[in-house]
Amino acid sequence: MDEIRDVKLLKALGARFKELREQTGMSNREFADYAGIGHAQIHRIDTGQVNVSISTLSAIVKVLGISLSDLLRDL
Repeated sequence: MDEIRDVKLLKALGARFKELREQTGMSNREFADYAGIGHAQIHRIDTGQVNVSISTLSAIVKVLGISLSDLLRDL
């Protein structure tokens, strides 16, 4: 299954998410609690290790206070 995953895109999304998350001043655990996502999953997203579901992305952008298109812009 790895051959169909765009690892470069996952890493870029992770870096973008981490940058935005850090701007909130929240730790992985704090953000995870607000978003209802496991803190280990937040770490995997930060580091581009996981293909993120639409429902997880929806929870993330709600906590960040941005749109999904803002999160994905320029990736």
